[in-house]
Amino acid sequence: MAVEFSVDEARERLTELLDRAEAGEHIVITRFGAPAVSLEPTPVPAQRRGGFAAGVVAASWAAPAADGTFDMGTDYWADPGTSAGA
Repeated sequence: MAVEFSVDEARERLTELLDRAEAGEHIVITRFGAPAVSLEPTPVPAQRRGGFAAGVVAASWAAPAADGTFDMGTDYWADPGTSAGA
């Protein structure tokens, strides 16, 4: 069964009501004696699993070298047998 609080009571005790709702208690806030809103905890999103390429693509492909620089001179997408700048 829900516990009901008027808007004025809820305003004074909002932190307490939030704690109680997060603990699983059904809290209803009434306006002029009629139920207006219900407090309930927000569902926690499920832990995401890896996508289709999880574990396949190395995370270090864009990592800087040991000296903190990036290798900007190598074209890894160039066709084999062609020079990078041609």
